[in-house]
Amino acid sequence: MSDESDVARKHYEGGAKQQDLVTRVEQLLEALGEGPITSEQLAGFDQFHSGGLETTADFIDLLGLTPEMKVLDAGSGLGGPSRYTAEKYGCHVTGVDLTESFVAVAKLLAARTGMDNLLDYQVGNLLNLDLADEQFDVVYTQHVVMNIANRAQVYREIRRVLKPGGKFGFFDVLAAEDSPALSFPVPWAETSEDSVLLTDMQTRESLADAGLTVETWQDVTQELIEWFNRFQKPSAQSANQGPTLKLVMGDRFGKMAENFARNLRENRIRLVMAVSVRDESPRI
Repeated sequence: MSDESDVARKHYEGGAKQQDLVTRVEQLLEALGEGPITSEQLAGFDQFHSGGLETTADFIDLLGLTPEMKVLDAGSGLGGPSRYTAEKYGCHVTGVDLTESFVAVAKLLAARTGMDNLLDYQVGNLLNLDLADEQFDVVYTQHVVMNIANRAQVYREIRRVLKPGGKFGFFDVLAAEDSPALSFPVPWAETSEDSVLLTDMQTRESLADAGLTVETWQDVTQELIEWFNRFQKPSAQSANQGPTLKLVMGDRFGKMAENFARNLRENRIRLVMAVSVRDESPRI
């Protein structure tokens, strides 16, 4: 595993042992009681990106999924988006994540929600996926690549595992065009040394170099600023009695979320949803 990947893994684990997080989630499930568990009950902590479950739904809708498709959630976290995708569209979703404890929790929640027949998860590195060529109809990422300097290699790996004509979608954080300094910590990095954001143009160039042709590009920054404005109101926070990402990231998450919103409001970062298609022209 590269030093870069090791730093990212340690950041998300926050120094906690795998069993610690799994035990906390098991206790959460016990508190929820027997019977079906809905996506809404878990959305406060298993949708590891801005905008929550509603934004996942908007993003996944862009991908044109149908039941027979095989889908890869690259950087699947705790499995919230992949469970939503499998349940909503009836397709099989494979999740790959760098953090072992996240994969363990994703497996646990898939089994507890009765969705494990449509889901599988494995520990893996997006720079070198342990997956066969040309096996997925769709690959997607959500707030995953902000720690990875070698973005072109990630996109090349994604193209490699896509079937001809397959689609790659992402909902990611980009740098503003003049790349202003950010306020840290943020959810993906404690300091600037571990944050690697590309601009709009740099992202498009990296996709093109990897053989991925953009067909949809939506800047959703303003929508997510408005979401943060609603989410951070005291009335909204007091109304949310369910589990949150603090369960995963600890007390540090409050400051991280605050800075994320601040960086958006101050136009230091952008949020983009995009869909690209595997280019079938010869690769050099």
